[in-house]
Amino acid sequence: MRCTGLVWLVLLAGCVATVEERPARVIYVSGPPPRPLSEARSAPAAPGMIWLEGYWHWNGVQYVWIPGHWESPPAGYVWIAPSYVVVNGRYVYRAGHWSMQAQAGAASR
Repeated sequence: MRCTGLVWLVLLAGCVATVEERPARVIYVSGPPPRPLSEARSAPAAPGMIWLEGYWHWNGVQYVWIPGHWESPPAGYVWIAPSYVVVNGRYVYRAGHWSMQAQAGAASR
């Protein structure tokens, strides 16, 4: 079947973009991360940007430092920093992510 440009336009007009929130994936790691590195905070590039602190990220083999930086948050979202916890005697890394504000507030209660 061949579609003309007009048919594609009609098909695309019916599409709706959605944001899908998935539960955090459990990532077992070899141990706790190193101590955070000390960093200087620069000025934001634009109003409304927020500072995300630097953190150690598990790349599947070892921890790598992700430097602190400014980001523009998606509308209605908050940054949930990565966490490192012990679950049943094993170290677990939970990656940082953007979360809808209502869900982030409920999670902190």
